[in-house]
Amino acid sequence: MATTKKTTRSASAARATPAKAPAVAAPAAPAPEPAPAAPMARVKGPVLKIKDLVSRVAGATGGKKQNVKEIVEATLAALGDALAKGEDLNLPGLGRTRIARTAEKDGASLMTLKVRRGAHKKKEAKEALAEDEDDG
Repeated sequence: MATTKKTTRSASAARATPAKAPAVAAPAAPAPEPAPAAPMARVKGPVLKIKDLVSRVAGATGGKKQNVKEIVEATLAALGDALAKGEDLNLPGLGRTRIARTAEKDGASLMTLKVRRGAHKKKEAKEALAEDEDDG
C-alpha cells in the first residue's frame, strides 16, 4: 500500500507568498431571462383514419373490406364504450391503456390516456408433438 506524503508550508512561508489578485472582469452583459416554461409541444405525425385501418386489417386477414369495416367499427365502438365507463384496456398489439385524466368541455368528453407498450410479440406456430407417419 503506497502512502503519500503531505507537504505543509509554514505559516511564515504562506504569508511571504503574495496572494494572487483576482482578475478584474469586464462588466458582463445582463443574463438573459429564462424563457417561460412552454407546454410540451405536440408532435404531429401521420394520422390513421378508419379507411386506412380497414384497408390494413383487410390486407392482413384477407377479408372483404365491407365485412372488415363492420367489424372494425364495432370494435372501435366497444373500445369507446369501455373508456367512457372508465375501464382500462389491456390489449395485445395496442398495450395497456389507462385513463390519466378526464374533463367535460363543450358537451364533449376529453380523456388523457396513458399507453404502455411492451415489445410486440407475434404468436409462433406451435410445434407438432410427433411427426406424421405414413400408415401405408
